[in-house]
Amino acid sequence: MKRDLSPPDFIGIGAQKAGTTWLSHNLQLHPEVWMPGIKELHYFNDRIDDPKNPFSRLYGKMRGEGTVNYRWRQQVRSRLRRHWRRFSREDFLWDLKYYAGKPSDRWYASLFEPGRGSVKGEITPAYSMLDRDRIARVHDLAPEAKLIFMMRNPLERAWSQLVMRLDKSGKIDAGFARRKRAHRQFEREGSRSRTDYLRTLENWSMFYPEERIFVGFLEDIHFFPEELLSSVYEFLDVDATFKPQGVGERVHARSSGRMLAESAVYLARLYREELLRLNEHFGGYASFWLHCAEKLSENPPEEEYLPYPLWESEIWKEWLEEGRGQPRYQSGPLSAARSD
Repeated sequence: MKRDLSPPDFIGIGAQKAGTTWLSHNLQLHPEVWMPGIKELHYFNDRIDDPKNPFSRLYGKMRGEGTVNYRWRQQVRSRLRRHWRRFSREDFLWDLKYYAGKPSDRWYASLFEPGRGSVKGEITPAYSMLDRDRIARVHDLAPEAKLIFMMRNPLERAWSQLVMRLDKSGKIDAGFARRKRAHRQFEREGSRSRTDYLRTLENWSMFYPEERIFVGFLEDIHFFPEELLSSVYEFLDVDATFKPQGVGERVHARSSGRMLAESAVYLARLYREELLRLNEHFGGYASFWLHCAEKLSENPPEEEYLPYPLWESEIWKEWLEEGRGQPRYQSGPLSAARSD
């Protein structure tokens, strides 16, 4: 890493639909933390492959098809509306660099220059799917960075992603969800890769020590939000006593409040083997995830829908009644989060 560069001090690497928006919101409220106005920079998974020719690059973004180009256009329109309502020269110049600049390692590091003097970072959940060659690129640029990886019950994460994909309003058509093509969505490589938590941790641990990888659980956002934030702040070496307002409130949560039982059973069988391994590594909340898969696989519910998230269902009550006790705080550095 060249000394004149200012790479991020921390990087949120996922997982998608596991509380990263809530985390990003509360990190930005901390007076010692600086983050870009755009939550997901997508450099190492998308922008790093942008054409070098500026005309080809911009033409592709403005006219090209695909999720990446669509997301770029949506962001540009959103940021323009923001500048129209409340113009900031500093923010406008940053946006101009981000959207029109030539992506490179130096370009990426320059995006964090406004945060010099603060603990600076970004969160892009898609980084959870980077292969080791791309992670090596991250490490070359930011070898001292700390990583934050949020996890969620794989059954819920996959369902939440399907809801987001099918209906941005958060409502899903039950008829569609019953069809085989909805189940094929669960088996898509992208969906499976986003939920392969152990692969993600193994790949990133090849380059970063476990004590610099923070593992968080969505259940802790629900049951212990203040303790989780305090732990993250302490992990980042900022004032851990800072308490932002509304810490327990949901941020941009998209949920129908119920989960189609048929899909829950399908996901339970799809992820059962992976949940066995997660339980072996982490226990705690992961044992509840495995309990969900076992109950749903062996005794499919008769009702059409289940309460969602699943900690609001009878399965959670059964898990507690089987002698597991009350939920305990579990998030922390990977070196301390593993099951004994």
